[in-house]
Amino acid sequence: MLSSLSARLRQFFTLPPDPARPPEIAQHFARNFLANAGDMTTWLFGISFLSISAILPVYASRISDSPIFLGLIPALIDAGWFLPQLFFAPLVERLPRKLPLVLWLGAFERVPFALLPFMALWLPGQPQPVAVTVFLLIILWRALGSGFVATPWQEMLAKVIPVTHRGRFFGIAHVAGQLLGIGGAALAAWILAAWPYPQNFALSFGVGAVGIWASLAFITLTKEPAVTVATADPANVVRLNRAYAQRLFAILRGNANFRNYLSSRWLSYSGGMAAGFLAVYAFERFQLEDAVSATFTGILFGAGVIGYAVWGAVGDRYGHKRVMVFASALWAGALVVALAVPALWGFYLVFALMGFSNAAGTLSDLNLAMEFGPEAERPTYIGLTRTVTGPALLIAPLVGGWLAQTFNYPVLFAVSLALAVTGGVMLMGWVAEPRHTAHHRTPSG
Repeated sequence: MLSSLSARLRQFFTLPPDPARPPEIAQHFARNFLANAGDMTTWLFGISFLSISAILPVYASRISDSPIFLGLIPALIDAGWFLPQLFFAPLVERLPRKLPLVLWLGAFERVPFALLPFMALWLPGQPQPVAVTVFLLIILWRALGSGFVATPWQEMLAKVIPVTHRGRFFGIAHVAGQLLGIGGAALAAWILAAWPYPQNFALSFGVGAVGIWASLAFITLTKEPAVTVATADPANVVRLNRAYAQRLFAILRGNANFRNYLSSRWLSYSGGMAAGFLAVYAFERFQLEDAVSATFTGILFGAGVIGYAVWGAVGDRYGHKRVMVFASALWAGALVVALAVPALWGFYLVFALMGFSNAAGTLSDLNLAMEFGPEAERPTYIGLTRTVTGPALLIAPLVGGWLAQTFNYPVLFAVSLALAVTGGVMLMGWVAEPRHTAHHRTPSG
């Protein structure tokens, strides 16, 4: 049995000959696969100790219960990841190796995680305006750090993990990370229950920071070959940038299916405005202990394990647009439960549905963005998808905070539900599965 398993592993890590691929890619494929899977797995483990959907907003609510302040946390983190990606593409394309930039920007991204445990102890003793400002600055640093490193990191992965193994790479790494995240959430629940505030959050954030920094150590193990790239003449940079902008507008004008997809994503992202408020609402309504925030996180990760295992296969067989529709339906179901079930067990179901929805949305969004345009324009389509829809992720939680502050949380959930359903219906009825329209696509002129 062991010999059979060993043979299968050797077969999996042996790439078929490809004259267009640098030989170092095949030579170091097993190392790169395991190193970058280790990066993603330990990152997800670390994040389980400071979940943006449960633990972090509960801690933030101790600093200020302003819904607008709480809405700024997911707004900054999500928009900071999405908005910078298109603008970094021209720089990244000119680098023969992406790894050095990934390591520098990855370290910059992780500094606020190292600061957060100390801030968790210091902020409660500060005047509220100071505490709110410093906390948001740390969140902004984390958000922009993620957005800066996103493009070179994705390009590095695409370079060292061939497309024939990329789906399995993301699936294995996410499932392993979600499984570790369940253990992390259980440990976070014990920490939050065993220590008083704010030491409990500081310790939880500290353990999470160790996992986050360990992920960077795994990235350093990557072996990335240098490739020759064309260098732009500085005298032509303005002209090239103008031509690039014209090509972006040409894509948006000429691809109606892609425009409809972006519009549906705007609505769906707007419909996600309630995600960062569900845990805070449950804590206010049921007077919960801090440890329950880690329980919510564990449910999210547990549902994600099943979701990532299922949705990848469904998307490969039936198309990722269908998976995205399921993601919208599951999120709408979570909001209906939050509105209709006045009991704590209902919120356990809410976070389970959210975990299934997040897994479906993450996988389908990654894949759909790659399928709308011809291969030569794929990086541009990916960048457009992220940057054009990014403002929705910034605006929606702020609008959600205003709704909660002006009215109440159920009104926020109802508006979020209406937008999510509208986005899902538009996706289902107005967007064609892009892989079925591939023969109509031509590069933009």
